[in-house]
Amino acid sequence: MGRLPRRRTTMAPTNHIDRTDHHPHRPRRHRARRALAALLAGGIAATASVAAAVPAGAHATLPTAVFDPPSTAWASYRDLTSDQFADRFDAMVEKGYRVSDLEVDVVGGTYRVGAVFTRNTDGRAWRSLRDLTGNEFHAAWEQAREDGMRLIDQETYVVSGRRLFAGVWVANTEGLQWASYRGVTSEEFSERFARYRDAGYLPVDLEAYPTGDGPRYGAIWVENSEGLSWRLRRGLSSDEFGKVFEEYGKGFRMLDVEATDLDGKTNYGGIWVENRGGRHWRERRDLTAAEFGNWWARYRDEGYRLDDYEKYATPDGPRYAGIWRQNSARPSWSLRDDVDAVVDGYRDTHDVPGISVAIAKGGTFVYERGFGHADVDDDVWMHARSVHRLASVSKALAGTLLFDLEEQGLLDVDDPTRDHVGQLPAAHSHTLAQLAANRGCVATYPDGFVTSEQDHYDTALEAVEEFMGQDLVCTVGDYVYSTAGYTVLGAALESVLGQPVDDIVTDRLTGAYGLGTLRPEDRDADVPMRTRLYDRDDEDNVEIDRDDLSWKVLGGGLEGSVEDVARFGIRLLGGQILDDATMAAMWAPPGPGGNYAYGWNTGTHDGRPIMAKTGGQPGASSYIRVYPDEDVTIVVLTNRWDGKGADHQAVNLARAIADVVIDDLS
Repeated sequence: MGRLPRRRTTMAPTNHIDRTDHHPHRPRRHRARRALAALLAGGIAATASVAAAVPAGAHATLPTAVFDPPSTAWASYRDLTSDQFADRFDAMVEKGYRVSDLEVDVVGGTYRVGAVFTRNTDGRAWRSLRDLTGNEFHAAWEQAREDGMRLIDQETYVVSGRRLFAGVWVANTEGLQWASYRGVTSEEFSERFARYRDAGYLPVDLEAYPTGDGPRYGAIWVENSEGLSWRLRRGLSSDEFGKVFEEYGKGFRMLDVEATDLDGKTNYGGIWVENRGGRHWRERRDLTAAEFGNWWARYRDEGYRLDDYEKYATPDGPRYAGIWRQNSARPSWSLRDDVDAVVDGYRDTHDVPGISVAIAKGGTFVYERGFGHADVDDDVWMHARSVHRLASVSKALAGTLLFDLEEQGLLDVDDPTRDHVGQLPAAHSHTLAQLAANRGCVATYPDGFVTSEQDHYDTALEAVEEFMGQDLVCTVGDYVYSTAGYTVLGAALESVLGQPVDDIVTDRLTGAYGLGTLRPEDRDADVPMRTRLYDRDDEDNVEIDRDDLSWKVLGGGLEGSVEDVARFGIRLLGGQILDDATMAAMWAPPGPGGNYAYGWNTGTHDGRPIMAKTGGQPGASSYIRVYPDEDVTIVVLTNRWDGKGADHQAVNLARAIADVVIDDLS
């Protein structure tokens, strides 16, 4: 089994010696220091610290202003091998995060590690150690105490017949009294419970685990400096836990959840603390790995962060429990339930497999949510990070890219296309701008490109060379909607930038504006969180294969999440992509009587200017709408297309949502 790498630790200064009930034997400090040094030299332990922001965590708890902030950056991982976790650990520390909840498990003989990481905003020192024997853990505990740290999380597990321990410490900047113990019987736990309760302490971590000598328990306590009311219960059946959960649900929130298989039965326990301020929280238990993943995504969409999770063995296999804490204003948005109802009603009416929705105002997501399934057969729920086909919404991003390149001085949108793609026949007298405005007269779907199994093209130029000999379909300057025209535009950009169109997208859009899931679709790639595609067969949703979109990257070949498409809208309206003059030019239709500008349709909603783009192709109906004056973006992505003129169109759902929210957001 691998170990985490050694890391340097720094800590905030303290002159307070912590009170403890950790172990009846207390080695002298120089012995503890030597023991810890030996651990570090041997690579058994891992420590980390220093970043730049307020940490939030399930266990540190006090002071709440520091450890339970209204919002903080976070991430979580579970079921990683030791080496995988070590890599993630290093990456998160480098980004300025710390471990707030550590989970090490051996279930069915398989060793796995996970953790919740939160931004270490006040830069306090911390350390995370795992795979320690009892004596090694005690030495590490003593050293941390001497270094002015307090324990906030402890774990125990058995590997190859050996009981090992793990723990997380933070700098005790506030100088709070604290105590911890492990390996005590139920009677001993009750005695210590009464002692620390009566002394004015607050429990922040509860452990229960089986041994050959019967159940054993551990706990961490901290001085209750804020006088919070609290409850601790253990040894409960599922029904008992449910009743306690309901009883404590009013006025309290869960801080820690514990589940343990004892004698073939799952026992539950937990810690509840007074929920001052009434911020929302959620708890789930007895979830399979897939169910936990679904709820993790749902609560993340709704604006919660994972504070604590537990993996435990049951007679039915491994199960998970988790506690989530409100981490944004989204759970409290007054129109959240109204939007939920609109989307639920639409999905019920049209039986759409899955829908993703995002709404942003002034640079902030006020709503994110998935409905239905990204994968029906495997019961994977749709969410805001599910990766959809964007279909012709790709054109809005392509038009923006074109004007961005002009703003950077790399081209002129009025350049004749043949200046950059000399292979084009002379009839192609259009400009780059005319291609983006659907006024280049290129046939929308040239002969040979409408099949379910197409050849793959590595560049836009390769695709253009297949159809450029076909006649234009109108007089250049007249409007004819053309996806292939955007392929010609892509070939011109390849010439200007000296890159394949795929690389242009990833460099100039994905990377430049932090749109992590946005990319040209490669149907053979293993893309995390990519949705399945569906079609309608009589009354059923039927999964379909992907056709190759490489011939129309800019016109309909991009994929991405609703979150990243909405983030694109945020960046655009916020002036991070184009300046006001360039944006106005991009949104100005070039001919009289039309509403299509350069990749975008223009219009109004109740007198408010809007810019929008629809998209539809096998397995996707997509839509983006932005309100420039209100600084509002609405995006709807779905994983079924019923064809032109069908009742199910993402634009119809987006309009219904807009009718509900735009007055409030204005």
